[in-house]
Amino acid sequence: MTQSPDRKAKILECSAELFATKGISVTTVREIGDAAGVFSGSLYHYFKSKNAIVAELLGVFMRDIETRFDLIEATSSTPDETVRGLIRETLTVIELHPHPTAIYQNDRNYLRDHGLLDPVDSASRGIREHWLSAIRRGVESGVFRSDIAPEIFYRTVRDTLWSTTHWPDRKQYSLEEFSELMTVLFFRGFCESPTV
Repeated sequence: MTQSPDRKAKILECSAELFATKGISVTTVREIGDAAGVFSGSLYHYFKSKNAIVAELLGVFMRDIETRFDLIEATSSTPDETVRGLIRETLTVIELHPHPTAIYQNDRNYLRDHGLLDPVDSASRGIREHWLSAIRRGVESGVFRSDIAPEIFYRTVRDTLWSTTHWPDRKQYSLEEFSELMTVLFFRGFCESPTV
C-alpha cells in the first residue's frame, strides 16, 4: 500500500490532539482512526503501533527545538544575545507545538514506562548544553552574575518558560511581547532599582 504524506500528517495531527487532551494510555487506535478518517487497521500501514506515533511526534518536536537552538547559537554574537534567543525560541516551540508540549509535560510516566522518554532525554541533554554554554560564557565575560550557579539560572528559566503553558494571563501577550517580558524579568528582576 502506498503511503500518503497528507494522510500520515493527518494521523499525527489527530493523535497529538487526542494524546494531549485525553492522555496517551486511554486514547485508542480506533479513536485515532476515527479522528483522522482512517480505518483503525489502516493506521498500521503508517505506524507500527500507538507508541510509534508518540515517538514520531516527540521526535519532530525535539528536532525542531534542536534546529532552532543550533541556529541561535550560530548567529548570536554575545552570551546574552544567545540566552535571549533561547528564551524566544523556547516560547516559539511551545506556541507552535502545543500538543507535543502537553504530552511531554503530562504523560512523563507513560513515556518512561514505555521506553519513549530515553530519546527525548538524550535530545534534552544537548538542548541543556546550549543554555549552560551561553550562561557560562556570560559569567566568564562578566555579563552574568558569578554568584548564581549557571545550573540554577538555567533550571529557573527553563522550568518557568515551560510552565507558562498553564498560565491564564499568557494569552494576553503576543509571542514577541511575552518573550521580551520574560527576558526583562530574568535579566533585570522584579525590583525597580537594584536594592537586593
